[in-house]
Amino acid sequence: MRAAAVVVAAGSSTRFGGDKLVEDLCGIPVLARSLVVLQSCPSLGEVIVVTADERRQAIEEWQGRFALTKLSAIVPGGARRRDSVAAGLAACRTRYAAVHDGARPLVTVELVERTIAGAEGRAGAIAAVPVTDTIKEVRGGLVAGHPDRGLLWSAQTPQVFLRQAWLDAARAGDDDETDDAAMLARLGLACAVVEGDPANIKITRPLDLLVARAILASRENGR
Repeated sequence: MRAAAVVVAAGSSTRFGGDKLVEDLCGIPVLARSLVVLQSCPSLGEVIVVTADERRQAIEEWQGRFALTKLSAIVPGGARRRDSVAAGLAACRTRYAAVHDGARPLVTVELVERTIAGAEGRAGAIAAVPVTDTIKEVRGGLVAGHPDRGLLWSAQTPQVFLRQAWLDAARAGDDDETDDAAMLARLGLACAVVEGDPANIKITRPLDLLVARAILASRENGR
């Protein structure tokens, strides 16, 4: 199955305290690391980056520096996640699309390919990992619920889905969603779950960047 990748990279990085997507991560900018991996995925025919205007010049420079031949479009992001995903989907015409968060630079070719394979013949598939912490529902500063940890998974990206199903679901209401599986659920469509990678972390705070550097150093040392 062939798909297009939509890389969502339009956030303002307010919790990081600077532009995390251009931060150096062992010699390669955070966002560029995801683009390099997606470039190497056999099942992806093109890559669309949805980002802020101020990052366009940097991405265009990376296109030549890292030989990103599958990078077919750089489009402006929207105010909300769903607006940015919609902008990316408008720039591609494949039946399936793989949305990846540009702040997850440690994604691997193997995980992308497994998630794409998991979506084939279905409405979609997401990468996720089982929750290991005990999770509490909290309301007003008090514990209000005790979810069964055995049923909880932490969603990652990529998330692969039928492009038209996502667009149809988005038309069903204007509320934002935190991920694409939630968007498809509006139509009663369930996504398969492909076991993700605990190392596929999201860079949100400066500490996450330090952890990512340690993971890359461990990979390079063969551990």
